[in-house]
Amino acid sequence: MIRKIIKKARVPVILLFFLLTAMLSFILTSSLRKNMNERSLAGSYTSAAVNDAADVLCCELTSCPAGTSELRTTVKTTAVTTVSATTIVTTSDNALAPDRYVGTSPNSAFYQERLFTAGDSIALGLKYYGFIPIEHSIAGDSVSMWNLAHFTFTMGTEELGLVDAVEYAKPKLLYMWLGMNDVNLNSPGKFIKRYREVIDEIRERVPGINIIVAAITPVGSGCRVVKNSIIRDYNAALIEMVKRIDSPDVYFFDDYSVICDDKLELTSGYSSGDGMHLYIPCYTDIMTALFDYLDTTDIKVKLETN
Repeated sequence: MIRKIIKKARVPVILLFFLLTAMLSFILTSSLRKNMNERSLAGSYTSAAVNDAADVLCCELTSCPAGTSELRTTVKTTAVTTVSATTIVTTSDNALAPDRYVGTSPNSAFYQERLFTAGDSIALGLKYYGFIPIEHSIAGDSVSMWNLAHFTFTMGTEELGLVDAVEYAKPKLLYMWLGMNDVNLNSPGKFIKRYREVIDEIRERVPGINIIVAAITPVGSGCRVVKNSIIRDYNAALIEMVKRIDSPDVYFFDDYSVICDDKLELTSGYSSGDGMHLYIPCYTDIMTALFDYLDTTDIKVKLETN
């Protein structure tokens, strides 16, 4: 009952707190005048009210998709930043079914079931919205190249850094999606220097891995946190880095061009609300374009033979 009232009301979060406070006050006051059985019943309703309100508040505050409260994810908090740590379960060829299949390529499902991602909160959205199996996500809020040493991910019973986590999971297809948290706190030169070191180490530890270096995505016109012109400078540096690596196993994918409008800004309706983070239609278009791009390469053959 409480859940229905809150969801239908769609009131601001602060009003939800007032509503919850008033309900608790009424129940607790009434319980003082009742016998033990009545207090027990009131406690049950109170517990249900708290749980329902908490669920709704979680989704209102984070715009989380339905069912994310059941994801097998833990959060590690330090004085530096917040880390999303995901338990990885490996299979013989790391092929697992995602919750949400997309793409127009006849090979879309093949790629999607084998795709791992490593990166920041933008990359984390692929797991939250069901585009990749949750076991295939090695990503967390605030991850960047300049602070990568501060992050660990729970792999089995161990806490591992990003490179160690990739080695643990041993993916054959890795989508690296980082940079949004570097744009204002780093420089293109230092960014790609560290990025190159990470890629080289991953390739040394995981032979046969195919790495897709994704462009940093654009932000909407209303976003004041970062400028698209600076993002494009970083993306130009990423393109040059991949050229210098000069490996048939390392690719650059221009997702920026997939989701920007004619003003080179994030297309309207693609943001989850802040002009920076992405929403389901945006991820759908990126994944669809990615799978079409992979069809132009020999990645499928390599994944089938390695």
